[in-house]
Amino acid sequence: MTTWARRIPSWTWLTALTLVVLLPGSATLPLLDRDEPRFATATREMAERGAWIVPTFNGDYRFDKPILIYWLMRATYAVAGRDEFGARLPSILSGLALVLLTAWAGRRWLGGSCGAGAAAALATCLQFFIHGRLALADMLMVACVTLAQIALGELLLAGEDRPGRPERGWRWTLWLALGLGFLAKGPIAWAVPLLGLLLLRGALWRRPLPWRRLGVGWGAGVMLILIAAWGVPALIATEGQFFKIGVGKHVVERGLEGFNDRGYSPFFYLGSAPLSLFPWVVALPLAILAVRRRRDARVAWLASWAIAPYLIFSFYSTQLPHYVLPGFPALFLLMAAGWEQPAGFWHRVAGTLAWALVALVTGLAVAIGLKSGPAVVDALRPSLWGACAALGGLALFAAGLLGRRGWRLAAPALVLVIAGAHGMGNGLRAVHLTSRVADHGRELPAETRFVGLGFAEPSLVYYSHRRWKFTADAAAVADLAKTPGPLMVVALAREIDPARFWQAPARQRWSEPDGPGFHPPGADWTKTTLVGFNVGRTRWQELTVWTRTP
Repeated sequence: MTTWARRIPSWTWLTALTLVVLLPGSATLPLLDRDEPRFATATREMAERGAWIVPTFNGDYRFDKPILIYWLMRATYAVAGRDEFGARLPSILSGLALVLLTAWAGRRWLGGSCGAGAAAALATCLQFFIHGRLALADMLMVACVTLAQIALGELLLAGEDRPGRPERGWRWTLWLALGLGFLAKGPIAWAVPLLGLLLLRGALWRRPLPWRRLGVGWGAGVMLILIAAWGVPALIATEGQFFKIGVGKHVVERGLEGFNDRGYSPFFYLGSAPLSLFPWVVALPLAILAVRRRRDARVAWLASWAIAPYLIFSFYSTQLPHYVLPGFPALFLLMAAGWEQPAGFWHRVAGTLAWALVALVTGLAVAIGLKSGPAVVDALRPSLWGACAALGGLALFAAGLLGRRGWRLAAPALVLVIAGAHGMGNGLRAVHLTSRVADHGRELPAETRFVGLGFAEPSLVYYSHRRWKFTADAAAVADLAKTPGPLMVVALAREIDPARFWQAPARQRWSEPDGPGFHPPGADWTKTTLVGFNVGRTRWQELTVWTRTP
């Protein structure tokens, strides 16, 4: 680390680094995935109803996640506005808390600059770059789990390297963090610490642990009281449906159904690691090096913590790359511990591979510029270039640190990240399909009914500020059209997969949905064709919009 970086408090430049990575583009990037608009809309509907206990989406109960993320979004809506940035601000702040907690744990447990290095690497990995800015509950849950894991380390392992009774505050920290973690995303906030403890005691550190320091009796009571303060009213208001659906369907069934109905691989997270950990996947051997050379209680706990989410979700049928995020702080701390050791073969390999990633992303950006395709797909080119610039910036930052050149490359790397994030946000905003549909229906009367036929994107509800009826039954829509009153029907006409951008022109053709379309009765209808990119489906789509006004 350079002299100037040593003089500046680590929390100062880590805060700046995290905000530089997460803030650019967060206000202009349209809501991604299909869950972002659900969370953002549910919070807005709660505020409009003056409700605090049960969220709704499109007028119906939403049981997917507990309440904490909605409360935080409601607070940031009040401060930053009811827009994309206001919805994403809780994740950004949670990401900042996660980085600072990682830095604190590394400095206290590993010494030297391990904490700052691990936190800087975490803040510049691809999965953090993505989920640190999304309006979801994941980053909040990961921050709570990280706080609980640090408290467990302080309570159980204090006697291994320093004498004295651990502070009582760590007990409160542990149980409050576990309670808040449950309120953020449910039982997974308990599963990771529990399995981590089992791995520590049974496999990686087979020595007695002072379990009495945890204060399980009163601590579990405090945690349950915290959860019950919201959970009991929610169960009463929904007649038990919040638990039955929120835990039974969205946790238990999601973990079991995939064994029969979905593709499953126990090696999914191994295969997705190069992208999730990009560009720091090149430093994974350093984590293994740290575990082998530093055999103490802290490293054993970090290894247990890092492994736990991978074990849990490798046997969980619904598999998404970000599910293992709770293990990232420990994984990056182990990488930093290996990095701090005397330079050797794996240090040189990591630095060389980081530069190879820079070259790879540069080549990808050139290929995107040279490859031609359908005009509609070419409109995604600015967003793709923005993605390449952001990826290149992350890789360049890693190359500078792993090459032990200090922070000489930090400024140009972060400039690339900022430019890339803005490029992605503005590029996707320019071609965003559902916001175009919302603009089309914005001037319709308040009593207008809105129907999506074969097109059921949650972002329609968010951007239109209207309630929608989503169906695939063309006959039911035709019957609805026979009733009087203003009506807007949005039907999917055809779509194209942008992945065909890379295929032969003969295969770049549109596909049409199965089943009959909508044929409005009478002549008092206006027909409009809208074309744009559906971010939730990653498809370029053409919609037919039928409107009837009084």
